[in-house]
Amino acid sequence: MISRSEIAETVTGGVVLAVAIGFLIYAGGAIGWFGAGDATQNYRVSLVSAKGINVGSDVRVAGVKVGRVSWLALNPETFSAETELTVDPKFAFPEDSLAVVSSEGLLGGNYVEIIPGNSAFPLSTGGRFRTAAPDMNLMDFIIDQLGRQ
Repeated sequence: MISRSEIAETVTGGVVLAVAIGFLIYAGGAIGWFGAGDATQNYRVSLVSAKGINVGSDVRVAGVKVGRVSWLALNPETFSAETELTVDPKFAFPEDSLAVVSSEGLLGGNYVEIIPGNSAFPLSTGGRFRTAAPDMNLMDFIIDQLGRQ
């Protein structure tokens, strides 16, 4: 005969197991384990300087996150930073769009900003964003000025 305490232990164990499975499903969905991260499109960009950019850095349009940096390597021939951007597929960027490294401010990190162009034709998946001449960010300017003294 099964005692009440054994039934209570079994029910408690089942509830704990159900909560743990529910948490794993929730957490897995939040980080893209269940296909949410599969629907993306990738683009390439060559940067003169990828200072402050790492794999996982944000890709933004008008300050809104639309993707992340998924790959970063130095091109041994051109010595530029070759970067792959993984972006939500609901965004179709004009083929004349620019990608630049931007800063969140003095204490913030860097991210890749996409500046949409005006072309009627979209940049194809796997295509390459154009880049603007690199601007000196505020932190570089301050360090440069302090170094001159």
